[in-house]
Amino acid sequence: MEDPRRDAGRAMVSNDHPLPNTLDEAEAMAASIERAVHRHTSGGVRGLCVEVQGDDVLLRGTCDTYYCKQLAQHAAMGVSGRNTLTNQIRVS
Repeated sequence: MEDPRRDAGRAMVSNDHPLPNTLDEAEAMAASIERAVHRHTSGGVRGLCVEVQGDDVLLRGTCDTYYCKQLAQHAAMGVSGRNTLTNQIRVS
């Protein structure tokens, strides 16, 4: 039986957006996600780092509430349209 905690912080999203074909496109996607997260959380995620690798998006940083973490995840999902998004934003 699979451990449900193994996928904690991962979200499945639709694949409506094309994958980045080049490093420049991946960097542009990461920058777009960073702007969306900043806008939707009113800058609530400190030290935000977004990594786009192939079909995966990784969010890292720190925020004060789980609500802010959720807002960040939904903002990233809205921009990326990736199959997997890993949210490693810490709540302090």
